[in-house]
Amino acid sequence: MAIQTHKITETPDAFIVNGVRVPKMKKGQSNVYDPAIIKAVGSELFFDLVASKQPLPMPDLGFSEAEWKDMEKMLDNDQ
Repeated sequence: MAIQTHKITETPDAFIVNGVRVPKMKKGQSNVYDPAIIKAVGSELFFDLVASKQPLPMPDLGFSEAEWKDMEKMLDNDQ
């Protein structure tokens, strides 16, 4: 099996992999990628480049403790 090497350069808003521009993910925006880009660089390398390296924190949704408990009860009743 041949080992494929990639020439990767980084700009402020993208990675360039063997001449293919892979835009960086932007926080707070919908990030949609052309399947041809993913196929061109390979899915494993694509996700290594653009995926978050750390788990994303759960945002504070503004619910009180009582509201969370009510929602949990509703979910339990649905099962």
